[in-house]
Amino acid sequence: MKRFLRFLLIFLTLVGIVLSGVVGALAGYRQGAQQAQSTLQAVSDEAVYEQYKLGLQDYQAGRYDLARQRLEYVVALRPDDYSEAWEYLTLSLKALHATATVTPAPPTLTPSATPTLTPTRDLSGAQSIFQRAQLLISQGDWDGAIVALLALRDEDLYYRVTEVDDMLYTALRQRGEQRILLQGDLEGGIYDLSLAEKFGPLDYNATVYRDWARLYLTALGFWEAYPEQAVYYFGQVAAAVPGLRDGSGLTAAWRYHWSLIHFGNQLAAEGEWCAARTQYERALAYDNNPEVEPTATYVAYRCAPPTSAPSATPSLTLTPTMTPTVTFTATAGPSPTSTLTPTVNAATFTPTATMTPSPAATVTDTPTVPTSTDTPLPSDTPVPTNTPLPTATDTPVPTDTPLPSDTPTPSTTPG
Repeated sequence: MKRFLRFLLIFLTLVGIVLSGVVGALAGYRQGAQQAQSTLQAVSDEAVYEQYKLGLQDYQAGRYDLARQRLEYVVALRPDDYSEAWEYLTLSLKALHATATVTPAPPTLTPSATPTLTPTRDLSGAQSIFQRAQLLISQGDWDGAIVALLALRDEDLYYRVTEVDDMLYTALRQRGEQRILLQGDLEGGIYDLSLAEKFGPLDYNATVYRDWARLYLTALGFWEAYPEQAVYYFGQVAAAVPGLRDGSGLTAAWRYHWSLIHFGNQLAAEGEWCAARTQYERALAYDNNPEVEPTATYVAYRCAPPTSAPSATPSLTLTPTMTPTVTFTATAGPSPTSTLTPTVNAATFTPTATMTPSPAATVTDTPTVPTSTDTPLPSDTPVPTNTPLPTATDTPVPTDTPLPSDTPTPSTTPG
């Protein structure tokens, strides 16, 4: 029994640990999702405000069709925050349809006193429109299907309401995706997806497409004016969908590449050479552009200029050499034959110049400096060139004439 209770306690402890881990993971996921949603919301608010300002500018400049697209985007996302957008949208639509031909209304008939019978509602027209809308959806003609379904609503507002709502959701959702990914109409695609969301929640792919389009438009608001921000936002879009484009046909990858170049130009103009070199290197790594390579090379040189080579400075070193000089003196002896006694004088030092280059020098020639001149020796007593000279004074004496040790040497008298 005690063993069972022990196992039960261990099991309950493990279950508690697992549950606490799951709860912690769910809390972390929820917090991360909330942070991501808040970041996306901030970007979306900035993009909506930017489109609102551009829509007013387009309306004042007479570009009513472009103003209509921008203002429709604004009212689809923030209908309560921009009440004036509805007014300018109405004015833009009136300006676009001002030249439309007005069909005169038929003359009003004066009702007679007799009551008229109300005819039974004819559903043949609504049914025909409904069948045509189904055919257009099966063929992928989303524009035609939306037009037919709106005409069906005008014909009979209550005809098969649930099915018509589902068909409108499908047509708006598919046309929104097609506008964003294929046609480059980002504002129109966002507008269609926002309308489709009124009929039901969007699927994951549609939400991602709309977020990409909003992020592209946000980056477009910083284009050329604030290149650092443009690099940040276009970098995110280019990493996910490099082929995403707007109405101009320029892709996110192309705009990201040139945003890096614009940012490098701005830093170079401010003297930030090394930071500018980083942006140029990123741009060339993303897409090799021969037009930018000379500028990138110049900026890299200004960031890290090469150091100058040291000049060759030879040094002169004097190396002393010793050259002994030998002279001979005559010494009188008892015999009439005079002898020559070599005497070694003090050695004389003749400096010899030797050229020793410094480590950085490239001088290899060593000037030749004469060391000394040879001392002529008597012809009767040749001395070898490489024979070591005696260090003491020796008097050679003939072997056949002995000299007394105690008798003074007489002077030599002529005759």
